[in-house]
Amino acid sequence: MSIDHSTQNDLHQEHQSNHQSTSNRDRSYPGDVAHLNGHELVAIDEWLPGTEPSPYEIDLTEGYEYRTRYWRCRKCRQERNRRDEFTSHCDDPQPPTALEAGGYSIDEPRTRRALTENMDVRFGQQGPVYDVLSQSGGTYVVDVEKETCACPDFGRRQPNGGCKHLRRVDLEIHTGLVPAPDGTFIR
Repeated sequence: MSIDHSTQNDLHQEHQSNHQSTSNRDRSYPGDVAHLNGHELVAIDEWLPGTEPSPYEIDLTEGYEYRTRYWRCRKCRQERNRRDEFTSHCDDPQPPTALEAGGYSIDEPRTRRALTENMDVRFGQQGPVYDVLSQSGGTYVVDVEKETCACPDFGRRQPNGGCKHLRRVDLEIHTGLVPAPDGTFIR
């Protein structure tokens, strides 16, 4: 019985030593992320030297530092003391997605096929020409500057917005999967 008692005591001491190693500074507080008026707000906790400001003339805390919290928007980097002070809309809106930037609609069949079919886009050398290995086994040359493709669909119909191969190359450039014609990656 004394063995069980000492084991429980050891576990209690180990739990206490682990609990004491984490101070109030290391704990995360609930509600430390918020979304308001397009802002993505993060709570910033800082420890400042001195005693916490008080509206009273007397200081009863006897502390040498205190915790303060303010809010920062991850997008526009504005800072405020309270969340509800972010009354205007965020100055830095989210960048458009690759679909929005290209003016594509997911409802358009060629765009949907460009996104779902198995294609391999290859960038051989610096310039606007890309090779696309299609799911059907064909290889088509796409020129993004002239907005042309060597596939039969483009040759016969010349669809508005390009064929699925041209759209796929454009989407992969805008998402950073293949380099732009100048050899740089868009991020």
